[in-house]
Amino acid sequence: MFFLSGTGALVLETVWFSQAGLVVGNSVWSASLVAAAFMAGLGLGNAIAMALARRWKTPVRAYALVETLAAASGALLAAAFPYLPALFRPLFAALAEDAAALNAARLAIAFGLMLIPATALGASLPLLAKPLEALTGSYGFALGRLYGINTLGAVAGALAAELVLIPSLGLRGSGFAGAACNLCAALIALRISKTIKSEESRIFTPASPGSGRVLAAAFLAGGALLALEVVGFRFLLLFIDGTSLIFAVMLSVVLAGIAVGGLTAARISRHNTLSAGLARGAAAASAVVLIAGYAAYPWLLRLLAPLHPQSPASAALLCAFLMMPAALLSGFLFTVLGERLRAGMDDAVAATGALTLANTLGAMLGSLLGAFVLLPVLGLERSFFTLALVYATAVAVIPGSEGAPWRGLRPALATLLALAFFPFGTMTEKHWRAIEARFAGRIVAAREGLAQTTFYVAHDFLGEPLFLRLATNSYSMASTAIGVQRYMKLFAYLPAALHPKIERALLICFGVGMTASALTDLPDLRSLEVVDVSSDILDMGDIVHADPARHPLRDPRVRTHVEDGRFFLQTATGHYDLITGEPPPPKMAGVASLYTREYFELVKDRLNPAGIATYWLPAYLLLEDEALAIIRAFCDAFEDCSLWSGFHRDWILVGSRGGVAPVTREHFSRLWTLERSGSELRRIGVDSPAELAALFMADADALRELTARSSPLIDDRPRRIRSALYHEPPRHALWLMDAESGRRRLETSPWAAILPSAVLAESADAFRRRAILDRALLAELRGADYNFWSDIADLLRRTELVELPRWLLGSGAQAAAIAARRGSSDPVAAEHLAIDAVAHRRPAARVDKAGFAAMTPRAQAVTVLHHCLFGHQGKELMAAMQQADAAFVAWASRECGPASY
Repeated sequence: MFFLSGTGALVLETVWFSQAGLVVGNSVWSASLVAAAFMAGLGLGNAIAMALARRWKTPVRAYALVETLAAASGALLAAAFPYLPALFRPLFAALAEDAAALNAARLAIAFGLMLIPATALGASLPLLAKPLEALTGSYGFALGRLYGINTLGAVAGALAAELVLIPSLGLRGSGFAGAACNLCAALIALRISKTIKSEESRIFTPASPGSGRVLAAAFLAGGALLALEVVGFRFLLLFIDGTSLIFAVMLSVVLAGIAVGGLTAARISRHNTLSAGLARGAAAASAVVLIAGYAAYPWLLRLLAPLHPQSPASAALLCAFLMMPAALLSGFLFTVLGERLRAGMDDAVAATGALTLANTLGAMLGSLLGAFVLLPVLGLERSFFTLALVYATAVAVIPGSEGAPWRGLRPALATLLALAFFPFGTMTEKHWRAIEARFAGRIVAAREGLAQTTFYVAHDFLGEPLFLRLATNSYSMASTAIGVQRYMKLFAYLPAALHPKIERALLICFGVGMTASALTDLPDLRSLEVVDVSSDILDMGDIVHADPARHPLRDPRVRTHVEDGRFFLQTATGHYDLITGEPPPPKMAGVASLYTREYFELVKDRLNPAGIATYWLPAYLLLEDEALAIIRAFCDAFEDCSLWSGFHRDWILVGSRGGVAPVTREHFSRLWTLERSGSELRRIGVDSPAELAALFMADADALRELTARSSPLIDDRPRRIRSALYHEPPRHALWLMDAESGRRRLETSPWAAILPSAVLAESADAFRRRAILDRALLAELRGADYNFWSDIADLLRRTELVELPRWLLGSGAQAAAIAARRGSSDPVAAEHLAIDAVAHRRPAARVDKAGFAAMTPRAQAVTVLHHCLFGHQGKELMAAMQQADAAFVAWASRECGPASY
């Protein structure tokens, strides 16, 4: 019965928290306030349980009532949540400029929505403690069993919701399933209540003097555990990705530890007294195992290195090592403290209600302090130390037991000794070095902030930074690598070529600021609003944009908002000519709501007539059916949806409100005539308007045909984007990325009447050049007769492009500049200087045998290529090559004549 109650409660909680994010936002503030509101409701239920116990002669019937109330109100709330954003939008819009008032409204709304079901759930444990105590004759056994079994049910609920219910039933159906569990628990309670004799309720008598200290210890223990959950989960995200499945696994591990602790205490209580000494020992042990786990964590990471780092099993092991011992001891401590409190109080319901109230209030405060004080102020390492200190304080607060005084000092002394040996410096000396090893770079900036731990990692080349990577926790979110810059800047340049006059723009998620920088290049822009959920991401933009004159956030036209992007759209009153977004990858927990049909409809609603939306579709981070679900969702919202190539499998979704009008050649080409946008377009390999047109992949008709059998990603079905990512042979991606097919689709598409006819005519060769890039990046696009060197030679002979050949040969403008500063005496620098020379079609300089022999194999191949195309030593140098791949030999044999190898 109580197992079902725990299962239903966790399923409902999972559903409510997911749905509440769509109402009050998915920022750290919003999520923390929703959690606090839920726990406040639980606390209220704890308090009300005492009053109910005095009114009802049969607490089991009272329990059946509150379970029924939880089921009914929980199901109603799950059904009502989708309609609430529109209901509260006027209120939130009025408070949008006042952060304090807005957060107060969020808290009040969350508390009001979850008041009835959370209060009912909070009353359940105290109501059952008394009858089970009467049946077993042991309060400690009754409390531990109830607590443990209920928490095991919560483990089942957390895993069932993530793995089965939400994927198969959706959020609303899962809410109904959770409510059904609670209803079953109520029906079982009603049935067994007929077999339990009624007892006269007794008046609550004030507890013994030591009870206040017991309650204080319960408060501290609850606060420490919930704060540890916040801090520990953030720490674990340095090593594993934060998908919804990973969060469910980590939560299940913590809950399982609590359950085992409660059941262990119950078993002990059958034969021994749960003494104050046991309580003090458990609190002291919590501090010791927390410190020991943190100290030994680098050893564990080395031990688990051979395992798949992102598997649920790895996540469970990593979480169990750090947090399960403390969770187990917390469950044990809760039960022991309950036994000590019951010894000084004459009513089991009153004792349980007081205990759970203190513990829940501590948990509520601990979760808030963990998120808003410990992490941003102290950081991870000092937060662990502080939490160990809280457990040490609990040791001092718990009333001592009778006996030798020195025995009572042993837990305190053990705790103080562990604190004295806390391994300060482990975070920067070991864990940050692991981050550097993971990304093969060096950390140039790190910040442990409110929303995440943020790193900027420099990737050096010849001793200088080649590009910077932005990583949040353990995940690479963006970088300044040229291919990444290409698609991010196209979010702005592509719609600017199509829209007559972009004056007001909205950017959802700042990242490294490449899209924002491109938006400030637009000639007609008057206002740009940048929304990001993390103030740290915005503040650390100075690392990338060191020149204030080019820093997009220093532009007077730009205004920033630290807010969840979807919530901002729900509350914004303005409309925009362009809305673009590059949110985190869809598989990250909570991010799917930024890719659903309802979200895209919201984006469309905030566009001006003829306004354009561009959006990131990271196909390489999705399974194909997931990518199709997002495309279907976008096309359901935008009638004229289309798909464009960004770089490799970073694609760009484009849609408009009311359609895109035909564009003149002058307007489509004007970005290349402007100094800033023109130079940037050439730098990212889009050298002409024809190159931009050749990024076309598919129009609305083609996309609808492609996704006809796909279900769209919608708010109620977020698990259509699953946590798992594994290799699968590309099927639809090949059809979409085939440049020649894209050219034919463009010719028969309505886009043929929108794009300038002259640009359309010139795009045929540009599609061929795009095909060369795509074949180099994706092996599945290559035919049986593919030869990389033939493609390079074709580019160098038939075009004046510089960046594309340079990229394909493994270099770039930044690498060439660094190599020039190093000089050709360095073999690696000489390789990139050779690539730079051939990419610029410079006459090939004569090379002596010694100089050629000193070159890297790649530099030798490039030098031979250079001489075959623009020099006279091709045959001579071919004979001296140390290594040559078969494709190069085949090409060189045709282009430079026969030679011995």
